[in-house]
Amino acid sequence: RQIQNTHTGLDLSVPEYQEIRGKMMSGHVEYHIVVVTRLAAFKSAKHKPEDVVQFMVSKKYSEIEELYQRLTARYPQVSLPLLPRKVLFVGESDISERRAMFNDIMKFISKDEDLATSPELLEFLGTKSSSAVDFKGKNMPDDREKEDEENEALDFFKEEKTPDLISQLLSVEDVKKREKKEGGDEEEEEILDPLGIIRY
Repeated sequence: RQIQNTHTGLDLSVPEYQEIRGKMMSGHVEYHIVVVTRLAAFKSAKHKPEDVVQFMVSKKYSEIEELYQRLTARYPQVSLPLLPRKVLFVGESDISERRAMFNDIMKFISKDEDLATSPELLEFLGTKSSSAVDFKGKNMPDDREKEDEENEALDFFKEEKTPDLISQLLSVEDVKKREKKEGGDEEEEEILDPLGIIRY
């Protein structure tokens, strides 16, 4: 879709939130921040300069609060919209009010040229983290290498021949058992341990 803030090349909005339930009474709320941008920091080499990428990041109150504090410390001249206050117990109405306030904050940030390209914001939106997921289900461009490394790390399972060894061992044991039965030797049954290694 088209970018509204053409001067910054970044649109941010917080259209929804999700309650994540934990054990017992615990849990937290994640606010979904939709990012629409043509900033190079969010693109991979295969993107053209005019391409617009769209993805979503989920952030907790504390993470948004931390970004807010870092931005106000670094850009004291900018008066950001108010951060929702901290309360011990958060009800449904508090959460939707927070979402609306976070939405205002994100819209404000995306309109301001300094804030929209600040390292604090870029880090928060995941140019270096894997929390940013492209809407098409792909990771953020910069994470492709990390993903490949992880996949390589998982590949060692494929290269190992252990399953074959175990099945060979088992078939050798089957042959032995058959020979025993044919020979009529009444011996104690072997005990197979879970790994298929025989104990007599």
